[in-house]
Amino acid sequence: MKLQIIKGTESTILEYIHPTLLSTLLTQTGFPIDMPCGGNQRCLKCKVIARGELSALSAKEEQFLTDEEKRMGVRFACMTTAIGDVQVTEPTQLENQQIMTDGQKFNVELAPWGSVYGVAIDIGTTTVAAYLYRIEDGQLLQTSGAKNPQSSFGADVVSRIEKALNGSAAALSSVIRHCLLDLVQQMCTPQGLNIHEVDSAVITGNTAMLYLLCEHSPASIATAPFLQDRFFGEFIQSSKLGIPELNTRVYLPRCISAYVGGDITTAMLASEVYKSFSPTLLVDIGTNGEMVLHKDSQLLGCSTAAGPAFEGAGIAMGMPAADGAISMVTLQDGLIICGIIGGVPSKGICGSGIVDAVAVMLECGIVDETGCMVEENHNFTDFMVEIDDQIAFQLPGTSVIITQKDIRAIQLGKAAICAGILTLIDSAGLTEDDVSYLLIAGGFGSFLNVQSAERIGLIPLGFAAKATAIGNAAAMGAAMILLSLPMLKKSEQLAIQTQTVELTTSASFMDTYVNCMLFS
Repeated sequence: MKLQIIKGTESTILEYIHPTLLSTLLTQTGFPIDMPCGGNQRCLKCKVIARGELSALSAKEEQFLTDEEKRMGVRFACMTTAIGDVQVTEPTQLENQQIMTDGQKFNVELAPWGSVYGVAIDIGTTTVAAYLYRIEDGQLLQTSGAKNPQSSFGADVVSRIEKALNGSAAALSSVIRHCLLDLVQQMCTPQGLNIHEVDSAVITGNTAMLYLLCEHSPASIATAPFLQDRFFGEFIQSSKLGIPELNTRVYLPRCISAYVGGDITTAMLASEVYKSFSPTLLVDIGTNGEMVLHKDSQLLGCSTAAGPAFEGAGIAMGMPAADGAISMVTLQDGLIICGIIGGVPSKGICGSGIVDAVAVMLECGIVDETGCMVEENHNFTDFMVEIDDQIAFQLPGTSVIITQKDIRAIQLGKAAICAGILTLIDSAGLTEDDVSYLLIAGGFGSFLNVQSAERIGLIPLGFAAKATAIGNAAAMGAAMILLSLPMLKKSEQLAIQTQTVELTTSASFMDTYVNCMLFS
């Protein structure tokens, strides 16, 4: 039995023996499907166009697919079993996704450990960003980005760890390795380079991402007391990483703890937070809210599980920052105005858009301080609808619906981030007023409206005025390590110096988390 996968002009044939779920077959090949629930038939985002010998439509598919989608051959990959020869076509909604590759420019005295060309790569939970450098002069030649194909196994780190421990470790490793190889090839081709000319690489990421890349068992970070058994801060040959097509010496930055990873180490390096003269907070807001506070010569770090809502996953009409995504929502002269990426009709809403939307809904009285949607006594009652027996709000001028469940997902995520910030500040013996600067790293943070973030309580009151977006600091720090051996040594020193505040055992964090649930 054969599965043919069509991605643009390319076609791949996969042979299989027994009837198998499409989601299982597709994740084996790194096919880019959205499956934030990890294939548990909850998120309803793993739509593909499939034809051939397939299982009959399930009851859920009959319910949630439109008649037009059924005619087109759209199926949910996690509900459809391939029982013979099948053809699957790449869904178009994943095209043109905006991957954050920008970062603050850095100055570093060249002292490279590579020779000719090198790459710096940041493996984020949602996206992967890559950079190609000429070593002799430190010139950035090319950038590239992609959706992290591991998202097919689940939108968050915990889901992927569970999948790895339940037999999918090799598949998780394989898809990210293929992704890295593709990105390197994509950068080399326009420069007329052979990938074998790349002789050095720095690959950063959170602790779990590096574990999964190396196919190292994440058992030690899966359960309390969450003690990692591999800190990285090591060189490894690309062939030993399972990427024999490259002939590259790879450095994996040192992690700080189980959930404060190498990406924060490299972000500290790029942001120079450790040089600040007054208390400064560095935060990377994503599925994991990783943060570091610098006070005098002290570095304190922590991580809090925000969930995938800020990446557009786990939201009813959530999507990546791609064409058709609402990325901005504002209130102007009593009207709700939506900005849509690509200037095309709305298809969904991405992370920055959902934060704006909730902030505007609070201002308009559509959502109250407890997070409940209000059907009456505001100016937008005509846009209140009911979806699947729950109240929802249709953003004016668009087809995008925000449900009560979406508000709860944002509420949980924002409470986790803000409580983490406040607990870290308290652990340093400081108050919120003592913190002078907030540095927001990462793709989501670069598009985030900090006033909206403050309005919904994602960051503490008064922190919008202290905030600066610094882009993909993790990748910029990786590039600094690539171009300077002293910076490599400095990164290791920073990782060792940083003390982790364990939120899982902190009573004050739990109390603060509950308090942060409210929309003030």
